Amino acid sequence: MTSLLKLQNALSQSLYGMTKDKAVAEGICISCREPALANCYSEAGRREYRISGLCEKCFDDICGESVDVSDKGV
Repeated sequence: MTSLLKLQNALSQSLYGMTKDKAVAEGICISCREPALANCYSEAGRREYRISGLCEKCFDDICGESVDVSDKGV
């Protein structure tokens, strides 16, 4: 395991109580613990989930972005 991956795991464990890999393996968002793909409404959101373990809604909340999903045709 690389030093960067060890740091990522230590930070996510400290902040969220689990690693990103565990959240993805369980199919839940590392932050809200909801089924992650239920809160991902774009391909970019699904990609981000695989990178960070955050569903799109939580990622947008953290980044300060607001998206009206009714405009997405969802």
